[in-house]
Amino acid sequence: MTTNNHLKNFVEIDSKTREELSKTADELLEVKHLDLDNTEYLAKALFCLGKYDESIEQFERILSLKSDDEQALSNIGINYFLKEDYNTAIAYFNKSLEKDSDNVTVLSYKMLSHAFLKEYDNAIECGEQILKGNSKNTLVINRLIDYHFELENYDDCLDYISQIEYKDDYKKALILYESKRYEECIETSSKIKTAESYFLAGKAYHKLGNTLKAVRYLNKSYEKDLNIDALFEISKIYFEAEDYRRSVTFLKKVLVHDDSNIEAYNKIAVAYLNSGKWHDAIEYGEKTLEISAQVPQAYITIAEAHFQLEGNFEKSKQIIDKGICQNPDSPELWAQKGGYNFPEDYFAFRHAYEKALSLSPNDCAIHKEYIYLLLLGDDEEEAKLHYNQMLLYNPLFEKSFQELKKSMFL
Repeated sequence: MTTNNHLKNFVEIDSKTREELSKTADELLEVKHLDLDNTEYLAKALFCLGKYDESIEQFERILSLKSDDEQALSNIGINYFLKEDYNTAIAYFNKSLEKDSDNVTVLSYKMLSHAFLKEYDNAIECGEQILKGNSKNTLVINRLIDYHFELENYDDCLDYISQIEYKDDYKKALILYESKRYEECIETSSKIKTAESYFLAGKAYHKLGNTLKAVRYLNKSYEKDLNIDALFEISKIYFEAEDYRRSVTFLKKVLVHDDSNIEAYNKIAVAYLNSGKWHDAIEYGEKTLEISAQVPQAYITIAEAHFQLEGNFEKSKQIIDKGICQNPDSPELWAQKGGYNFPEDYFAFRHAYEKALSLSPNDCAIHKEYIYLLLLGDDEEEAKLHYNQMLLYNPLFEKSFQELKKSMFL
């Protein structure tokens, strides 16, 4: 494994003051026919001055005289890297690596270039090539942990963590959480005692079914740093337990800190709807829409509350139509429109559901709603056809048509 000596060659140039370097570069630029050594010096001086385009031009002159110059190729790549033109940088790094495939400097820049482009598989390949020459390179191992994390390769992350003295306990705890190793996640995060670590421990306790400790740690997260994400998480725990009163209490705490938090208003509206508080559901749904008209769920909440209060769909249909005007690409709103038109206007019902599924063909929930209503309308043939269509988008769906039908009408 080799290290590119081009960095060493910059030492003398970089030791000069900017004024000295600029003066020398200007003098060399005045010379009409520079020899190879002076062209290289000029290219590196321009690089150190941050004049990357001019530096590239000089390195290209070197290549015109010496097409296989590995240093010129790698230095052009680094110039492009610093210009944030990562694709072009990679092209030059690849040419350089054809001359020296184990060059650590070039591999490192190539790895970083791929990472900036979110090409994590290619970045990992470069990092692994570097480790072949030095398996203890902790900087590269730390990078590989990050790249595998981005690809959700959590077992690979943990393999690399086991090879070094990993100092980022929070990242390790997060990886353990994503690997569903919740007890180890809690043990690791307990060493840190930050708002983030308490938040993660709370979520891990929730996954383990320990609601009391989950809420306790999430409260610690909130108290440590006024972390409103912790309040949302606590409200979610209570919402899932159908304890809507407590869920609303914590969401209203969010509004104390941020009285225009659209997510909190929207979730409060849904909680009130689920607990049968129709007027409150409408009030908070409307507050949501005052902040933004682009919240499909708020229209659905208000429409459902009106139906419960008035016993007919006319007002609800108007609300959903208004929502579709504001959010024409919302599959949820189109599905809701379809449901409100069933069974009175069968054509409108079919049209709305078909529109919803054209917008979200992989949405199993909408598919199943549609099949259920088709069966309810005694249209079993169409329901079967649609079931087959659903399988095209969801081939791993676990139930046969007959099993699905049976489960719907138990």
